[in-house]
Amino acid sequence: MTDERSVYARAVLGPRDDLLDDVLRRSLLDRELPTIMVDDETGRLLQLLTRMMRPQRVIEVGTLFGYSAIHIARAMPPGGRITTLERDPAPAAIARENFAAAGVQERIEVVVGDALGYLRTVPRESVHMLFIDADKASYPAYLKAAYPLLAPGGLLIADDAFADGDFSAENGERGEPGRHPGITTYNRAVGRSPQLFSALVPTGTGLMISHKEW
Repeated sequence: MTDERSVYARAVLGPRDDLLDDVLRRSLLDRELPTIMVDDETGRLLQLLTRMMRPQRVIEVGTLFGYSAIHIARAMPPGGRITTLERDPAPAAIARENFAAAGVQERIEVVVGDALGYLRTVPRESVHMLFIDADKASYPAYLKAAYPLLAPGGLLIADDAFADGDFSAENGERGEPGRHPGITTYNRAVGRSPQLFSALVPTGTGLMISHKEW
């Protein structure tokens, strides 16, 4: 979303609440984590989709400091549970602090380690919503691992679907902006799959939303 449109969205929907402001301030300013979390409108959209889906089990690939997981957790139905996967223990620890501050820690399990390894342990068709916002080169591998886990009617959501950002901050290496082949491969696969109905929502970085057919 362009800056002008972000300003308009904030004007009509109101500012983010104080709790989210505190999460951003603590994570970005105090702890100096990279600004690669979802933007506010993507967070709101994730929260809206969760309200509509009422999923009992959600998996998130890529926690960082927990900004997107907080949005999802706020809309979870009674008994619902999120498992969020983060390979780096440092931001995972900050995420746990943020979940406690947001009062959603009882709904979220943080797993530190290899996401693909964890996904291989999850029973088939046991997940109702799965959100991917992690290293972009692995998007095709995440898709291959995640699809069998989705229950019929489940949602598979991937951030950064426009594939045109500078993703070097995600692995600490230098890089140049450009169309990321991993994301492009992912987009083509979900877009052409007869078992998924997909739409690319033009958020700031693009959100690919795929519904698993019944």
